[in-house]
Amino acid sequence: MKKIIQILFLTLLISCSNKSNYNYTIINEDTDRAFNKTRIEIQLKEEISEVDLKNIALEIKDSRDDFDKIWIFYFLPNQEPGNGAWATTHFKPELNVKILGATKEASVKMNTSKVTGEILHSWFENDPMLPNKKYLVKENDKLYMKSIYAKSKLVGDGGEMKEEVFINKLKNGTTRFDYKNNHGEYYLIEKNGNLGLYDDSGKFMEAEKIK
Repeated sequence: MKKIIQILFLTLLISCSNKSNYNYTIINEDTDRAFNKTRIEIQLKEEISEVDLKNIALEIKDSRDDFDKIWIFYFLPNQEPGNGAWATTHFKPELNVKILGATKEASVKMNTSKVTGEILHSWFENDPMLPNKKYLVKENDKLYMKSIYAKSKLVGDGGEMKEEVFINKLKNGTTRFDYKNNHGEYYLIEKNGNLGLYDDSGKFMEAEKIK
């Protein structure tokens, strides 16, 4: 009986030691034995620090020490692979940690930034590397689309971008907003209230309506 208890205790101890201290989910892994590498995609619950990213990467590396190259891509809630990653931790074979999108502090600053004018509608563009909030604003008898970008590697310190927009009512009942640009881009309020971003090739992004 004593031996059985010892075995059960040892099993429990091993199980606890293998449990991660971090809340993440591996959503995809693509291994290539021929080149001794693996590519992993991970969903996080929220923004975390570079130190935590490093620890997750080392944790994953420990269970895959037979690979020389381990490329790990991280996504925040409601972000899907295909439009860039919020952060990466790559072993090539040395570990390199990069936060490409906004840190938690940068996201808080973006969310609390004030915009001038009468806000008619607002949306959040959950881009992994270029998160921003968009506001349709009436100011000085004109309409503007104001985009507040969070600080990130791609946009530096972030800040506000302002575009004058012009209403274009469509026959299907949706509202299109044109603005001056060289790429045929425009905004379209979808039937669900979200903001579609279009160019000559069609929709390339959709920002979610802020309730």
